[in-house]
Amino acid sequence: MGLKYNWVFPNYNDVEVENIKKAYNLPINVAKILKNRNITNHEQIKETLVGDFEEGFDPYLIYNMDKAVNRINKAIENEEKILVYGDYDADGITSTVLLLETLSSLGANVSSYIPNRFTEGYGPNKEAFSNIINSGISLIITVDNGIAAVDEVDYANSCGCDVIITDHHKIQDNIPNAYAIIHPEHPEGNYPFGKLAGVGVTFKLAHALLDIYPDFFLDLVAIGTVADLVPITSENRIFVKQGLKILNEDTRIGLKLLLDIAGHQGNIDEQTIGFTIAPRLNAIGRMASAKEGLLFLSTENINEAQILAQKIDDYNSERKIITENIIKNVEKLIEDKSNNSLLVLTGEFHEGVLGIVASNIVEKYKKPTLVMNIEDGKLKGSARSMLNFNIYEAINKINNLFTAFGGHSMAAGFSTTLENLDEIEKSLNNLYEEYLKNETSLKSEKVIDLIVDQEEISYQLLNDIDLLKPFGIEFEKPTLLIPNITILEKIEFGSEKQYLKLVVGSDIDKLECISFKDNNIYSELNSGDTVDVLCYLDKNYFNGRTKLQAHLIDIDKKQYLFHDMRKNNIDINKLNSEDLKLSQNFSDHKNNYYKFNELNLLERKYDVINILEIPNSEKQLRNIINLNPKRINIFCKDTNMLSQKYQINKEKLIKLFNLLLKTETLPLNTNTKIKQVLSLINTNIDSLKLMISILNELNLVTINKNIVTINKNFETIDLNKSTTYRAMNEKFYIEELLLNKDIKTINDILTKE
Repeated sequence: MGLKYNWVFPNYNDVEVENIKKAYNLPINVAKILKNRNITNHEQIKETLVGDFEEGFDPYLIYNMDKAVNRINKAIENEEKILVYGDYDADGITSTVLLLETLSSLGANVSSYIPNRFTEGYGPNKEAFSNIINSGISLIITVDNGIAAVDEVDYANSCGCDVIITDHHKIQDNIPNAYAIIHPEHPEGNYPFGKLAGVGVTFKLAHALLDIYPDFFLDLVAIGTVADLVPITSENRIFVKQGLKILNEDTRIGLKLLLDIAGHQGNIDEQTIGFTIAPRLNAIGRMASAKEGLLFLSTENINEAQILAQKIDDYNSERKIITENIIKNVEKLIEDKSNNSLLVLTGEFHEGVLGIVASNIVEKYKKPTLVMNIEDGKLKGSARSMLNFNIYEAINKINNLFTAFGGHSMAAGFSTTLENLDEIEKSLNNLYEEYLKNETSLKSEKVIDLIVDQEEISYQLLNDIDLLKPFGIEFEKPTLLIPNITILEKIEFGSEKQYLKLVVGSDIDKLECISFKDNNIYSELNSGDTVDVLCYLDKNYFNGRTKLQAHLIDIDKKQYLFHDMRKNNIDINKLNSEDLKLSQNFSDHKNNYYKFNELNLLERKYDVINILEIPNSEKQLRNIINLNPKRINIFCKDTNMLSQKYQINKEKLIKLFNLLLKTETLPLNTNTKIKQVLSLINTNIDSLKLMISILNELNLVTINKNIVTINKNFETIDLNKSTTYRAMNEKFYIEELLLNKDIKTINDILTKE
């Protein structure tokens, strides 16, 4: 079983970690994570451990901000009609609501427009601008779009309508001739942080317009920022952390109802946005009109909010069903293209979910994927990439085959015609295969932040890690490596058994590890396997109860011969009847139960051998290994241990011998005398009898009529000359090995050359 990632182990030393810990009064594990991520100087640590009252950078540092503010204030003063031109995803919807509420609070005559995903597509279009301008609008403000709308802005200018663009998408060589462009990466600007989401850029405009830090809008900013997968660094950390605080203290009524419908429990954090809120907001534009999203986020009417929340959750459910159906339908297409390095899939698909379908296929098949809908000979699709293959650049190299395209390195949207399809597929496959020739590794790296034993996993550890929240792009949730842990149980669940739960650890210290993807690669895992688990730690809320839970990232299965089943409460009567089962005293050859001393009676080879009890010697263990099985499961429990029954060691034997030298005799049938000896030696009667037997074997004592007599004519004492003593020590050693040592040690000792 191979690894999904190339693991990068922690890079820190104790002195450096201790310095960070003391300087900032941080838990040791937080200091380790910071050092491992090279966050070591004061400014970096301050930025990471962002406070609740920071305001980010001055909005007027953004190029053209003063010009935009003056034009908007003039429009408000002159009672001009203003229109906010938005987008249909979560970032676009939150941006639109934020600016609408800002302008309304300033007394503006403002309305909004969001293009239809299916009939208009992303961004401004001339027909929409024409209708908007004809309705009397004299100022259009785009949010989360517009930076590529060169022709549309020229058209608006020709009609006497000013356009202010606020956007964060990649700036092309040809920039629109807008009245003002508010973009954190404007080539003529020098804003300190260029990775704002669309809603972040809109928030900076609102900050400048209102002339106060409008923290009451940060709930919207947090949602759009997390949803749009921008880096959770610098200013975005401030927005998300403070926005989450607002979401938890004063959630908009629609969001509260939506979370209730979705079954969310506990606090709202960045994961709540990423996995619950954002998919549902995105589903509106995928399945219907995003205008409902504007009303949903802005309404204060509880009845209206309830209706909209239910509709939005229904859209999301419908989106899931459509996505699953498309993925099932393209399985045959994928089989036919199994030799292709890059997948190009076409069909009559719902346009609203093409990107999600492509992402799912990339995740499952590990190939860059384009998914397209065919309608009237025209193709409209989404592309998703993997590794560091820049899909946008690849499409740009053959841009003559597309009627339109846009995106970034890992995702793109495009339009083309059916006649270009074959050439697109051939060209992109050639480009990707050329890329693979120069790629040294087909696995991406996964940095390990902490290496912890299972005993260290606790709510305190999770609380320490959460001091570094929020997590997201470029500041991921810390990755933990739990080494040498035993799988107690493997459970597949979900409607098609597509999800996986591993219970690891021991019966008294269990941890559940959950995986919702790539579960086919874990098919080789079994109970008793020893593994290194790469995961991140989280809480699971269910039925009002909270428990720690690990989310699987990767697993390294140890290629051990011996596997640990000692901690499992497994009924040995329910073991596979075809496997060999070994014990001291029980035989049932028909059902493959044999004694340790019956190995010579075996009639066939066994791939799996179960050791149910402790063998008497290492030789018996070696004989089992010599059967060349693929797997040996150790089920031994610490019951009927010889080392518990017999409290014997070299020191006690010498103590007994010295006592006998003084007394010369010991009557075994005198209770009083025996009790004294037991007390002096600190042992029990069974141990005393065995010790006397050992001394007798060595001719150090004689036993006659229940009287032990010392033999004073001895030269030296060599306990190892006693067969009983050697057998006892070997049994003690085997018990200690198979009952108390970890499975790695057992394998190291018993399988070394």
